[in-house]
Amino acid sequence: MIKPLQKGDKVAVLAPSGRVNEAKIKKNIQLLINWGLEVTFGKHTFDQYNKLAGKDEDRLHDLQTALDDPAIKAIICTRGGYGLVRIVDDINWEIFKKHPKWIIGFSDITVLHNEIHNLGFPSIHAPMPNSYDTTPPDVLDKLHDALFTNDYQYPLNMLNQTPVVGGNLAIIYSLLGTNSDIDTHGKILFLEDIGEYAYNIDRMFRALKKAGKFDHINALAIGYFTNIKDDNFGFTVEEIINEVTKEYNFPIVFGLKVGHEDENYPLILGRTYGA
Repeated sequence: MIKPLQKGDKVAVLAPSGRVNEAKIKKNIQLLINWGLEVTFGKHTFDQYNKLAGKDEDRLHDLQTALDDPAIKAIICTRGGYGLVRIVDDINWEIFKKHPKWIIGFSDITVLHNEIHNLGFPSIHAPMPNSYDTTPPDVLDKLHDALFTNDYQYPLNMLNQTPVVGGNLAIIYSLLGTNSDIDTHGKILFLEDIGEYAYNIDRMFRALKKAGKFDHINALAIGYFTNIKDDNFGFTVEEIINEVTKEYNFPIVFGLKVGHEDENYPLILGRTYGA
């Protein structure tokens, strides 16, 4: 069980993936301060190293330091982008396993979600500070509930009964067959993505099928597939998913308001809601 946050708790705002705009992040984390949290930044949160938020060893240093610090009650990732796969194998999880804490983010942060789920802990797929200024107040209120209570639920009853795993489709696909792959057995598999070609969506779903990821799931939950490019492929995302999964009898839920849109409601991954 990860304890809910309380006013006065210290949280670390880190950039383990893509680089961020310092002024924007410092403006947007006022939300966390208004919630009564003490915000601390990693030593390298605002570094820039090509597209990355600093060199691999520096981003790893910030993440490891926050994981190991008992005073840090949650780790809030600034944004996704790319970069976590470059450092994930070097993370030491021993202290985290003894003293788990919330890790919050989405997109490239799916890499961390997978690792955390493989350790047997939950995490929160949710908006990050890079987008707080465009996130509707209701969604931010739900993020507050997810962090500060033990009873937050996404408003779809099916998701309250079975642990949900997954996240960004391209990340899940890229981790197939690796030590960061996830076990979907008996789970609800959630997927979302942005900016992909439709034929690549088809490729990735067929790869998940070939890898057995649909064989024993309880359901498939589909969030936003944003800015998908057709390139004359001719099939919608819904048509692709229905075709790839047609021989299975699990339910498929389309239309979750989760992913790369402003209305990105939190999902607690890796556990049954309210547990």
